[in-house]
Amino acid sequence: MHKLNKEEFFKTFDISDEYFISTGLEWDNLSEIYADYCKIVPLLEKEAEHIVSKLIDVPLVHSVRRRVKEPSHLIEKIIRKGIKYKTLNINVTNYIKIVTDLIGIRILHLFKDDWMNLHKNITDIWETKEIPQLNVRRGDYNMQNLEDELKDIDCEVIIREYGYRSVHYLIGAHISKTKETFIEIQARTVFEEAWSEIDHIIRYPYDTDNPILTEYLAIFNRIAGSADEMGMFIKKLKAEVGNSGKRELDLKFK
Repeated sequence: MHKLNKEEFFKTFDISDEYFISTGLEWDNLSEIYADYCKIVPLLEKEAEHIVSKLIDVPLVHSVRRRVKEPSHLIEKIIRKGIKYKTLNINVTNYIKIVTDLIGIRILHLFKDDWMNLHKNITDIWETKEIPQLNVRRGDYNMQNLEDELKDIDCEVIIREYGYRSVHYLIGAHISKTKETFIEIQARTVFEEAWSEIDHIIRYPYDTDNPILTEYLAIFNRIAGSADEMGMFIKKLKAEVGNSGKRELDLKFK
């Protein structure tokens, strides 16, 4: 039987009794969720590996990462978003459908425009449960040009002031005959991944509003965006140089 010690848990995640009471959640309910989730983690691990095996050989995929949320982090998330989950009446029978990122898959690609081909591959393999979200930083795109590019793609554009860039997909998965959950898939460039990981380590969970860190992470974000633009430029340059070089060879041997 998997048990969760309340005092140790609150100390580990810096949760006060006052805050917990304010959420309206019940500890016994969370303990039931924790015990049940510990049992299904092996099933989630197998499903995550199955998803990775389908994605790893998709053209333009550089690498695939996956993670299954740890049981203690699941409970910590429910408490941090307490009122939201209390309103949804979260309990041991429905939490695997309410918490949509028990399994997280990260697809990394090299060039900024690769995501459109990846988008087609992902939506060909799975039926998405929500409209995919394209998260972009303000200033990254000419919005009119972006709308023209996306006219044949079913995708919601989300403008992120602080630079978060990623494409999000939500798919369903049956981990057993009676249990169905959701899987969150994210696609981003390797430069976007580097910035996002560093931003997460530096700012979360306690420095989200630190103005000094926010300013310098924003500068770092712009550098990552510029690196993606440079990658795209070099990609186009190679194509141009390759074509002109081939034309010169053709002329010499005619």
